[in-house]
Amino acid sequence: MSAAGAATWGLFAALALECLDLLGALRRSGRPPWRGSGEAGGAPYAISVALRCLAGTGLAAAVAASGQVTAPGAAAAVGLAAPLLLTHLVRLARPAVRVAPAVGTTTAAPPDAAVSPLLATARPSRLRVKLPAARKKTGDDYRAG
Repeated sequence: MSAAGAATWGLFAALALECLDLLGALRRSGRPPWRGSGEAGGAPYAISVALRCLAGTGLAAAVAASGQVTAPGAAAAVGLAAPLLLTHLVRLARPAVRVAPAVGTTTAAPPDAAVSPLLATARPSRLRVKLPAARKKTGDDYRAG
C-alpha cells in the first residue's frame, strides 16, 4: 500500500472519529461543543479537529511508508488510534508541565512548586468508572460440597 493511500484511509478514520465525537457532544448538551459556557469558540475547535485529523493522516502515511501497514483496514486503524492517543497524552501531561516565567520554555514541575493560574484552572478529565459494590458473603456461599 502506498503512503498516499494509507494517508487517505487514516484521514477517513480520523474524520469518522471526529464526527462521532461531535454527534455525542450534540446529544449530550443539545448544542455544539464550542457554544458551551467556558469553551473557547468555533475557530479553536475547528483547529483542534484539523490537527487531530492531520495527526491520524500523517501517522498512517508514515507507518505505510515504513512498510508496516499493507492493508487499508490497518491504515484506518492507525488513523483512528492517533487522535485518541494524542488526546489522552495531552490530558495526562497537562498537570505535570508548567511554563518557566523568564525563558518561556516548559520544564517539569517539582511537587512543591507553585502552580501557574492557567494550570490551576485546567483539570485533566478523569475516567469515571462505577465499580460494583462489594458483595457480602453469606452462608449460602459456603455450601458443603
